[in-house]
Amino acid sequence: MGLDAFVYCRCWQDGLTTPCPVGPVGIDEDGCLALLRQWEGNEAAHRTFDAWLAEACPHKAMEQASEHVSNWAGVRLFQQALRAAGPERFPTLATALPNLNGGSLPAERAAVALAELDAFARTDRITDGVELIDEATGRVLMQYVESYHGVFMLGPDFRAGVDPDGFFVVDTADPPATLFRAVRFGQRPLPGDRVELTAGGTRTVLAMRPVGEHGEPPPERLAVRTRSRSGSDFAYIVEPLRRLCAASVATGNPVMWF
Repeated sequence: MGLDAFVYCRCWQDGLTTPCPVGPVGIDEDGCLALLRQWEGNEAAHRTFDAWLAEACPHKAMEQASEHVSNWAGVRLFQQALRAAGPERFPTLATALPNLNGGSLPAERAAVALAELDAFARTDRITDGVELIDEATGRVLMQYVESYHGVFMLGPDFRAGVDPDGFFVVDTADPPATLFRAVRFGQRPLPGDRVELTAGGTRTVLAMRPVGEHGEPPPERLAVRTRSRSGSDFAYIVEPLRRLCAASVATGNPVMWF
């Protein structure tokens, strides 16, 4: 799950597609090329339209570009970095990405966003990121996502995460009580899906899976660190956004988020 996007080619606009066997065809209220008939009572026509759309021109589904932009955590980290950099530095990017699936970015704004993406990618220091790492390997296990309040593990009785003050586990009461917090800590899996967390001479046993196992033996020593992040650290989202914006500028068609 996450944010995806595409940009239509110009083949339909320029009359270069094969004829559509059903009609009328046009742009619907969401900005999508569609059969402009209601679904009910026209199911067969809609299926015919969908089959035509898939192969009506050399571009699959008439898409000049189609990208998986990022999962939502990656989108939120990028938005967080833009806020930290200051909205005046990247004003179009700061408002371009949707908070939910859907919507679009017009071609004229995509042109400005493309220039801002280039500037963002060249920036040596964007912000400081807070990370939870495996001390033995340096592997990043989780990053602080401000809009998620740092939470990255959910259980029936707990929430666990990382924030600028360290790793934390809280219960689900209102307000929540802190069950464990530390900047550096050890962990040891116990039988029955429990884990022992140790820090500063304290020992806490919780009914939760070990942090950072991900199909591998869980790390024994973990730490929270702050690391300077540059534009290149966000290549995972900058590059697909570049391709989408470039396609939008080339075609004059909007970037369609979904």
